[in-house]
Formats: sequence, structure tokens, C-alpha cells
Amino acid sequence: MPVQWRSRVRRVRLALGAGVLLLPLLAPTARAAGNDDRTALQAFVATGAINSRRLQEDLAQAAWPPQELRAAVARSYGVRTVALSRYLDSAAGAALLRSQLPWWSTDLAPQLRLAALRAAILADSRDGSISLLGMVKALPLRFALADGSAASAQACGCADGCGSSAVAHLAFLIACLQAGATAAPLP
Repeated sequence: MPVQWRSRVRRVRLALGAGVLLLPLLAPTARAAGNDDRTALQAFVATGAINSRRLQEDLAQAAWPPQELRAAVARSYGVRTVALSRYLDSAAGAALLRSQLPWWSTDLAPQLRLAALRAAILADSRDGSISLLGMVKALPLRFALADGSAASAQACGCADGCGSSAVAHLAFLIACLQAGATAAPLP
């Protein structure tokens, strides 16, 4: 009796996209290529210590005090993974993700960062909540904060208080994802 694997593979491929399927193969190479600010961000959330020059410079470019940004990075938002996936597949969700690419690892290809960001968001949402810290931990690529002068995109909902801080812009991304997933219609 033949196994019905093709329909299952097709559904998974359509749901994840071809780029996401290649990310586990690329992750060791991409993480090894350059500095990774992930550990500095994790230490900042855990202890409040700023042990990276790039993180210190980034936090100085925001209008909010570091402790408020620390809380924003750790803050968790409840979300349904299916609704979030549908939102990310929508034109508005895809545009939101594309607008956040200038804030991290700018030396990596935009298509790779886009696929990695989408994969990390969905991986972090599996437990029913998302946070910037969880998303950054789930990234299969190196996470290097962008220089504020290199990034020019405006974050969803992030007013002038974000300044040119990548951490502030990315913290607002998580809130916007939760809002978009809540508004996304379910079948």
C-alpha cells in the first residue's frame, strides 16, 4: 500500500516556504559569520547589565530609559500561532516584516533575514505567546544590532520615542504582530 506522503509534504512546504526549510542547513554558517548580539540582549534582560558596546550605543539612541526597554524586550504577548501565520502571509504582515529588516544583521541577504524572522516568530509562538527575547533566541541566524544610521524604517506603532534604536523598534514589532494576529480572521 503506497504511503500518502506527497500531500503532507506539499502542505508543509506551502505553510513554511522553501526558504525556511533551508534555514537549519544555513544556521551554523550564518551564526558563525560575525558578532552575535543575542547573548548581550539576553544578559541585559536577565540582569540589567549592558555588556556590549553595540547594545549600549543602541539603547542610548532611544528616548526611553534602558529599564523600560528591558521590560519591553522581555514582555510576552498572547497569540495563536495559526492566526499569526495567516497574518504573516497577508500583505500587511509581509510588509511589516520587510520594514523590520534594516534593524538587525544588515550584512545578511534580505531574503534570508525575512525567512529567518518569519521562522523565529512562528517558532516562538508555539507556546501561545511571543516576545522579542523569545524571537531573538529562536533566530536561526546571527543577530547583530544595526547601526542607527543604517536603519531608516519606522516600526509599527513606534513614535518618535524609538529614535534610531533597533531594540526599541523590534520591541514594537512584537506588539504589532500580536495586534495583527488578533485581527486576522480564523476559519
